[in-house]
Amino acid sequence: MSIKPTCREVHQLTSESMDRDLSMVERARMHMHLLICTACRNFTEQMQLLRRAMHEIVPTDQDENQERPPR
Repeated sequence: MSIKPTCREVHQLTSESMDRDLSMVERARMHMHLLICTACRNFTEQMQLLRRAMHEIVPTDQDENQERPPR
């Protein structure tokens, strides 16, 4: 494990951070990479935006009134 992770590792850590708390070492390595890599910074910001958007989705009345398929 090098001090500065690759873009692939940062993408993996970004995904994992959605499900669990990263360790202090993981966060530090990711932060170091994001300071210099615009592409990974954009990817991380987009993932955070998608997560916030998914949390804000509230079913509308129309969605609730639609017939649901049997299970």
